Amino acid sequence: MKFYFDGDSFTYGGSLDKVGAVAEEVRWSKLVCDHFGAEEINLSTGGASNDAVMRHTFGQPTTEVHDFYFFQTTIPSRGEIFDPRKHRWEYPVTGAETGNEGWIKYGLNEDVETRCMERWGPIEGPKFIQWMRFGFSRVHNEHYGRTKETITYNALKAYVASIGRARRSFFSTLVRFEKEKPCTDNKYDLYHINKIHNWPKHKVVPPELLVYDKIPNDGHPSVEGHKTIAKYVIDIVTERIKD
Repeated sequence: MKFYFDGDSFTYGGSLDKVGAVAEEVRWSKLVCDHFGAEEINLSTGGASNDAVMRHTFGQPTTEVHDFYFFQTTIPSRGEIFDPRKHRWEYPVTGAETGNEGWIKYGLNEDVETRCMERWGPIEGPKFIQWMRFGFSRVHNEHYGRTKETITYNALKAYVASIGRARRSFFSTLVRFEKEKPCTDNKYDLYHINKIHNWPKHKVVPPELLVYDKIPNDGHPSVEGHKTIAKYVIDIVTERIKD
């Protein structure tokens, strides 16, 4: 069997190196594959955008149909560009900062500007900063982002249905929560929240949100957190592969 995964750092195993772990050895996708004796095909990368997931799926279509598909959408404000000088796809800046919805309300912060300068240099760096400032102040907005996410979601849903894997698929997302509700118009199997700390103790945990242990001072699941996610996913997959 072959299991196909795509998404951002929450599917890749982001920040596990901070605790001395190797992502490819302990992440939830690996644990799920080990349980079912499946080969893991994981195209996820840290900071990936929904555009990247779409590009992997539709940019170079394959005739191979895998046994199970795991797609993760992420914060809609993320994007990617193709750099003709480097001949590869790039994210404007490194890390999850590319998806910070706070930019829309508060503008770029100093850390993001520093990262942008480090990545693109003293000549192009300021131009990228100006471009992103304009984009988040004038172009990107909540309705635009949610619409693009829905397009991605529906396209991927249609894809798995077209290859006979509508039932053998699992959809997750990295999303903001407001008033204990996910800021998305779509129904997912699993919701991640990018917060350094776990869900506030004084608030009721929404049923859509799986609570798991996180890396200290980081928003990503810890080694134990990946085990919790894997167990949750395995139970769902077990039911779906019976069909």
